[in-house]
Amino acid sequence: MKIRKDSPRAHTGFRNSLRAAAFSIGALSTLLIGLAPATHAAPSGGIIIGIDETASEYWAEYTQGAQDIADSLGAKLTVVTSNYQGAQLLAQLGAIFATGCTKCALATDPSSNAFVKAVVRRAAAAGVPIVTIWNRPETIHPWDTDPKYWVAHTSFDGVMSGYYQMSALCKALGGKGAIAAIEGVPSTPPAYQRIQGLHKALAECPGVKLLDTEVGDWQETKSQNIVRTWIARYGATLNGIFASNDAMARGAVAALREKNLNGKVPVTGSDGSKVALDMVKDGDMLVTVWNDPVLQGAVSTALAHAAAVGDIDPEKLTHAQRDFYLKQEVVNKDNVDQYLALKANAPKYTYSAMKADFWKDSAGEIPVGANK
Repeated sequence: MKIRKDSPRAHTGFRNSLRAAAFSIGALSTLLIGLAPATHAAPSGGIIIGIDETASEYWAEYTQGAQDIADSLGAKLTVVTSNYQGAQLLAQLGAIFATGCTKCALATDPSSNAFVKAVVRRAAAAGVPIVTIWNRPETIHPWDTDPKYWVAHTSFDGVMSGYYQMSALCKALGGKGAIAAIEGVPSTPPAYQRIQGLHKALAECPGVKLLDTEVGDWQETKSQNIVRTWIARYGATLNGIFASNDAMARGAVAALREKNLNGKVPVTGSDGSKVALDMVKDGDMLVTVWNDPVLQGAVSTALAHAAAVGDIDPEKLTHAQRDFYLKQEVVNKDNVDQYLALKANAPKYTYSAMKADFWKDSAGEIPVGANK
């Protein structure tokens, strides 16, 4: 799919950029309240975001989207990090809310399905509107669980991401061969959805065999060790690698490089990170799926703020406005330059622009059964 540089989507729908590295992972650390949040309080009208880790391009970009919205409002952005530990997130939020938080807004990944209800209820008890991302159990929704304060949930379609990746592998292998797959944290919807998408595409490509699936927990180093083992075990039988995110794809490529197999064994990933885009351009990766964390950060914080200040009434929104996917795209060697350009040159989001249509970049309501 070609995106013209002058198209509205090029300028507003896909603003996934590190601002030419001006907002780096190092810069993100200056926003963090750290491990002792009890001494910090979010100011009135402040925006709070919860992220999973600091050493991540994805979360740095998500934070940039949130910072764009905060800057456009003249608001303070407070960032807490959970290190994938829901209990740690709850403790930090509790410390912030304990001192009061008038017209505050929260956008967060609850870290896993197990902590979604507890995180939502902690925000609701403090009177803070919350938008969740990525993790939501199938059995609860914003309209049936603290509906006044749980504004919305937004994610990317993991099934389609996995389907796109495996379809690309099938085509690259000419419909014949054997692959292995690296899964993310199993308790998270994106992890098992992407594996579901893999199996959906495999069913349409019967000439390709799945040799093994291992859990890489979204981590580059763990993925590298997994692929080293596969290379030793399967040798030339291993024709392709499906990695559920770009970090694990980087680990796979690193292991292949050690045996001079990079570019010879196709690797797929998801998230559209800068490193992955470079590897697609260089031929070390076959495809990545472009999920826009800057957009996700801007949409989620803007919606939470809108509820906090009364610009929207969550209980009057439709289900499709409260539980929705954002758009994503497949990036391959043919279109990677367009996405590299979007990484390097992206205008900032503003709350006023978001308010004109919070759902402009929605890919539709999350279907029933998607989070099983």
